[in-house]
Amino acid sequence: MSQEPPCRIGTTPADLAREAERAVLYGAVLAAQRPGVRLKPAIAERALALLPAVQAYLRGDEGPLAAEALSYARACGAEAFLSAKRRPPAPHD
Repeated sequence: MSQEPPCRIGTTPADLAREAERAVLYGAVLAAQRPGVRLKPAIAERALALLPAVQAYLRGDEGPLAAEALSYARACGAEAFLSAKRRPPAPHD
């Protein structure tokens, strides 16, 4: 009998790596939305390193920091998640 939970059966190492990267991204988004939040130790350091890029993206910036966050999200299959968290552009007067 397998010791793996049913949701992990057939999961490849690449799947697990993408899942771990998504957790880091989710942590960075959470930290951007709720400054001072306590993240799980397993992701905290990496999420906080990604935080400036995520903040830039969520603000609607178009520079290299925002592009870094979007690239990270695409690589781990979470582009739709990150895009859904972005503020709509401010109306031009």
